[in-house]
Amino acid sequence: MNDKELYADLEYSRLVEEVYTRCESILGKERAKQLRPLSEKTEIEASLELVSELQEALNRGISINFTDLSNLQPLFTEATYSLFGFEEFQQVYLQVSLAEAVSEKAESVEDFPVLKKLWQKVKPLNEIKTRFEKIFAPEGEVLDTASVELNRIRKRFASLQRSIQKTMQNMLNDARYENFLQDKFITRREGRYVLPVKGNAGAFVPGIVQGQSGSGSTLFIEPESVVPLNNELQLLLQEEKREIFNIFNEFTAQIKEQKDILIANQEALTELDFRFGCARLCYTLKAKKPQIVDEPALKLYSARHPLLILSLNDVKKVVPFDLNLGETARIILLSGPNTGGKTVLLKATGLLTLMALSGLPIPAEENSVIGRFNQVFADIGDEQSIENALSTFSSHIGKIGRMLKSADDKSLVLIDEIGAATDPQQGSALAQAILERLTELGSKAVVTTHYTALKIFAETHPDCLNASMQFDLKSLTPTYRFTTGIPGDSFAIEVASSLGLEPDLIERAKELSGSQNIEFTELLKKMQEEKKALARATYEYELKTRNLESKLKELESREAALNAELKERRKKYLQELQSELIAQQKLYQREQESLKKMEREERKSVSERKLQDINNRLQDINKELSDSEIEQRQKIRVPREGDRVWLATLETEVTILEIKDQQAIVDLNGITFKTALDNLYEIGKPAKKEEMVVITHSNPPPKAQFELKLLGLTFEEAKPLIDEFLDDAMLAGLHTLRIVHGKGTGALRTKVRDYLKKKKQVISLETPLPSEGGTGVTLVKI
Repeated sequence: MNDKELYADLEYSRLVEEVYTRCESILGKERAKQLRPLSEKTEIEASLELVSELQEALNRGISINFTDLSNLQPLFTEATYSLFGFEEFQQVYLQVSLAEAVSEKAESVEDFPVLKKLWQKVKPLNEIKTRFEKIFAPEGEVLDTASVELNRIRKRFASLQRSIQKTMQNMLNDARYENFLQDKFITRREGRYVLPVKGNAGAFVPGIVQGQSGSGSTLFIEPESVVPLNNELQLLLQEEKREIFNIFNEFTAQIKEQKDILIANQEALTELDFRFGCARLCYTLKAKKPQIVDEPALKLYSARHPLLILSLNDVKKVVPFDLNLGETARIILLSGPNTGGKTVLLKATGLLTLMALSGLPIPAEENSVIGRFNQVFADIGDEQSIENALSTFSSHIGKIGRMLKSADDKSLVLIDEIGAATDPQQGSALAQAILERLTELGSKAVVTTHYTALKIFAETHPDCLNASMQFDLKSLTPTYRFTTGIPGDSFAIEVASSLGLEPDLIERAKELSGSQNIEFTELLKKMQEEKKALARATYEYELKTRNLESKLKELESREAALNAELKERRKKYLQELQSELIAQQKLYQREQESLKKMEREERKSVSERKLQDINNRLQDINKELSDSEIEQRQKIRVPREGDRVWLATLETEVTILEIKDQQAIVDLNGITFKTALDNLYEIGKPAKKEEMVVITHSNPPPKAQFELKLLGLTFEEAKPLIDEFLDDAMLAGLHTLRIVHGKGTGALRTKVRDYLKKKKQVISLETPLPSEGGTGVTLVKI
């Protein structure tokens, strides 16, 4: 199948023409003519991304005018252009200016990675642009600023002109020459300034005759006094030409030195013009980037024929369609009434496939999928050829024959009215044989038909799927809606009736068409009605299901939120109680000083009673907090020796050493003891608890104190007191202690603190506020 046949049937060439007309330069238009489906997936995806980015760029108002882009290649290859003239310089200048305009907009494409990469290939050549503007005026005249030497020559030339004109003006005003002059004006002949003298008075005006009028009545005489000045003027003209030649020669060489950059810019600008043309077309079509997959399959959602959109000039006027080919069925058999849209859908399927494989977004949803078909074959339309003596049927079968020879499992085949234009019975049989061969080849195909036998074949073949273009039975007009699963009828007799054919002819046609066809038509009507009813019921069911699922999720979410809130409130309450009890404990510590003044027995009784009450209450709260934490853990189901588990009674991790009956022997940092299996939980990640002060002894030794005074002692004398002080505090469950060592030279403080840092039970050392002792005191946390 050659390209011409492909383009003729699917109108791909029209798509190319649409891109062509939207390019602005000759080079861009020539590039558009080369638009073809691409073979590599990476190429296709890169092109799709680039055009998609350009669509968004156009949406943001980013655009470039490429009208001035032209082909500079001949300037560097053809001998004719060894020295550039104004037209060549201007051609280069316009292209350099275009490159500069592109470079100036580089920041505007920062958000588009693929476009940015192409954009950055364009390099500005500001020196060429600046040089051109110094040399040439807009109309092409060489400016005095072209070179210092040219400026000098032209200044001297202007000065000479003024001198000559002044001298000759004096002669015009001289009474001696008044009767000899034909007119009172100065003119030029052969580049030299002359006076118009009467033909018979030449001898009275000294000078050189540079010419005469056609009638001979006027002589043009260069006065003797201006001959040297005219001579110098001519020399300056020659110097000016030589200098301009040098300027042109130098500028030509400068441009040719930048040949590689200029040609690279030309290629990049050509590609940009072409891609902008593609983007303008896709923007008009409201096209989107489909997914490209290696498997030869099609999934089109809300797809529309691109050329039909352009013809109607409105996307919404084109009825969209969904098509899934290759996933559930390899061949779709499309039937329905004449002028119902079958051929349009067939062409749209092929054209959208070629469009996407050419790297162009398509008028369909973004979740549409286009597979990489190695070949796309199409036989659409009447191609009767008088010149080749081929009938429609012959042309039709000839193309299908060529398809079958080349088609494989990576081919897309599109056939309009398969087996038509011949005897219906034989045509139907031939068409079924062709469909069977296509299924054997594994090709993906969309085929249109009116044959009832083929619809039955498609209904029974596992690789085929019936589809139809819908028909409104009330108005007897096509709806152009595509649907799968149900074959369509031609409704030819019904349409003829609606067009005003006589009733008796309609009845006769029904008789002749046979009861089978009538029954088939009635069956189709019934199937369509049932499908609509089923679709309605399915939609209602799905809607109810979605609503129910939504409500269930909402209830589950609310329940989880309430449970979490309840647990958080309980925990907060317990923590507040804990904080209050700790505060009472601190109050007790402050009261302990006053207890020292009481009698020993009285002090012991009060201390033990108060401390016992606090310990009991704290243990209750700790138990509630522990229970709260246990609620967040799961009991270990199958305990095994060697497992790390959470021991609820001690709120810590232990290792199971041995299991006997309902008891487990566990290890806690080298300490071995028994515990009930009910106390073991899986190690989880419960919420972190605030640090609690736990009084581990209900009856602390009375000598435990919060403060140790070392004033006047040496470090050696203080050391045993410190050890005893810390041990008593640990046994009493105290955590914050004061050691008063005084300020002095700081030596005792340093030794005490160094000694405390080595103690394992010491967590931290702090210096209190000046009002609480400052550097004379060390606060110890154990």
